[in-house]
Amino acid sequence: MNQKKNEMYWVTAFVLGVGSIPVFGKPFAEGPYLGQTPPGSTAKVFAPGLICDMRPHQWESPGQFSADGNSFCFFRCGYVYITENTDQGWTAPKRIESIPYRTGSVCLSPDANIVYFVYSYDPSKRYSLHRCMRTSQGWSLPQEIGPPISSSGAYGGFSVAGDNSIYFTAGRGRFRVAPFVGNTWPQVIKIPVEKGSLRGCCPGIAPDASFMVFYSIRPGALDGTETDLYLTLRRPDGTWTKPRNMGPKINSRYYEHGARISPDKKYMFFNRSNGWNLNRATDTADIYWVELKEYLPESYR
Repeated sequence: MNQKKNEMYWVTAFVLGVGSIPVFGKPFAEGPYLGQTPPGSTAKVFAPGLICDMRPHQWESPGQFSADGNSFCFFRCGYVYITENTDQGWTAPKRIESIPYRTGSVCLSPDANIVYFVYSYDPSKRYSLHRCMRTSQGWSLPQEIGPPISSSGAYGGFSVAGDNSIYFTAGRGRFRVAPFVGNTWPQVIKIPVEKGSLRGCCPGIAPDASFMVFYSIRPGALDGTETDLYLTLRRPDGTWTKPRNMGPKINSRYYEHGARISPDKKYMFFNRSNGWNLNRATDTADIYWVELKEYLPESYR
């Protein structure tokens, strides 16, 4: 990862307090996607100096917008934050206090009223899926989402489709979906993706479930080493295409993971890091985004 930090970004981040202090009464940000210039087919950092702190050893991931594009939830240095678009512009990112430190994957529901995350309150037990609900008094305390999702081992990353169905990996790379029916998730269904030697993790599902992006350790690489993002398309008959590497405009010699698809399916957000955030003195990560037009057949856009 290029660790050079542009001075202009640092000055912006310092003056703005990375999203906490307005400048001369101006809003934190204005316009769709926090007023950022859309990317092309080569991935670039999302909202540097606003969302992404460009200094070394800072960590932001994975980044997801609500269905209407007016809420954005992300992970920063161990905590979960949300920013919302109002008549006065985007609010400064605010920490969701009820979500504990150092959770796993984080997702925002389409209506922006639920934040899902992976966590374990008991170190002797494996991680499981939880949620916090938006209430009139703020965000609720975490609630564990029980069986059948919890018993399926949803700790390898997940994402939420436009109909609130939850897509996740169970164990090492076994893709699953829990359809949302009657305000709950009554069953877990296998997703038949033929991955070959790939170890699929953390599926990022499109809002309409027409395609999915996941990460895998590169074939032949050791566990815990660099990862790439792979794309698989859902065919009309419900089967999935053979995953393909998304290529050098997205993947690098570092770690790409945590894909999230924008509500309009135009962009993908993901994490690029030089480690797994296990050492705060050395690991650095930023949220990237990229236009998907070049990577999707026309009928999937």
